[in-house]
Amino acid sequence: MAALSILAVWQALSIQTWPKSWLTLVQYAPYAIVFIGAFVSLWLNRIQPFLVLVTVLLVNLLFVYFAPAAQISIAQSILFPVLSLMLPINLFLWSLLPEKGVQNQTYNSMILALFFIQAMLVYWLMTELPLQWIEVISLPVLADSKVYHLTFASSFSFLIAGFVLSLKLSKQSQLRVFNHAIVFILLLMAFALNQYMQPGVLAWVSSVVGLMVILSLVFDAHHIAYTDELTGLKGRRALNESFMGLGKRYAVAMIDIDHFKQFNDTYGHDVGDKVLKSVAAILNSVSGGKAYRFGGEEFTLIFPGKSAESVVQELERLRVEISQEVIYVEMAEANQNTKSKANKTFKEVNVTISIGVAEPDAQYSTPEQVIKFADEGLYKAKKAGRNKLIVSNLKVASVNKTKVNKTSVSKAKARKPAAVNKS
Repeated sequence: MAALSILAVWQALSIQTWPKSWLTLVQYAPYAIVFIGAFVSLWLNRIQPFLVLVTVLLVNLLFVYFAPAAQISIAQSILFPVLSLMLPINLFLWSLLPEKGVQNQTYNSMILALFFIQAMLVYWLMTELPLQWIEVISLPVLADSKVYHLTFASSFSFLIAGFVLSLKLSKQSQLRVFNHAIVFILLLMAFALNQYMQPGVLAWVSSVVGLMVILSLVFDAHHIAYTDELTGLKGRRALNESFMGLGKRYAVAMIDIDHFKQFNDTYGHDVGDKVLKSVAAILNSVSGGKAYRFGGEEFTLIFPGKSAESVVQELERLRVEISQEVIYVEMAEANQNTKSKANKTFKEVNVTISIGVAEPDAQYSTPEQVIKFADEGLYKAKKAGRNKLIVSNLKVASVNKTKVNKTSVSKAKARKPAAVNKS
């Protein structure tokens, strides 16, 4: 997104040197790119990008038909401060509204009502706004400046929208490229409006904005398809695609959370999800390998260029660290008549994992076969009493023979809640 923004500004500053045929073509580019972007948004059931694209397109249409950049008119003197004020407000609004897809009729009706109200507001401002109010919204930041042309109201609107959206990004728990793109879109549209009097700049920057939205949709769709939403690890599809670049030397570890079904049935699915996140976070710290969620309570670690025996110590570190991780489970009140939340009771729970690790050999040569081979080791680890590590390739199965320096293993990271009663 940063590279596209730099390209947009760089070319916009030298747009007067473009051939006339390019300038003619760029006038139509926003419509084509926005149409493609809108189609992709609707196809992926994303309403937010669609609204951003429609807003940018409407700004272009209003300027082209009512206040062309090459002509100085009364309409332009009113429309420019009005649209430059409303654009950041709209982009900010669309980014804050919840993503409910394109099939929610109530939500869509509300969006249409907002567009209609704004259209009526623009029409009223263009025809009925008193002169003194036009002077207020047209008040410049720098009087008679030849560099900065945005009004004070518009500048303040862009600044507040950018600040709040940046703050929202800092608290974002899941990667959404579109949320990052909207900040760059705000900056680019502020630049385009500031250079509005230069023919072709608004159309060129709007085209880049449309391309930015399309790319963010593609990246987000890829992330959703390849990443497990609960744990944040790459999923089964990403695991299968990673096989293509492994080569002939690698190790695969299959990991299963011990007694997870029983744990889930006892404490509930919310606690089960907490366990999966905790285990995934530790597995994601693996050195020399990559963690994937295989499915359910199973995980896979891929170690490119490693042998099974060479990764045993690292796997043992992960196994011990997970066994030391403390998870606090809220229990039922001892006194059923007490409704005070201050007397909550928590139980400390430890989770263990079983691991099977394997590498390619004459019998198991493909990654899919090696995974099954590692799964055999995982089965043996569970048969041996769980919380074990088995190297499938060894003729004599090794069960926790590797010594691990426990002082080097991270201790439990869970924080004990205030006023906790151990049970």
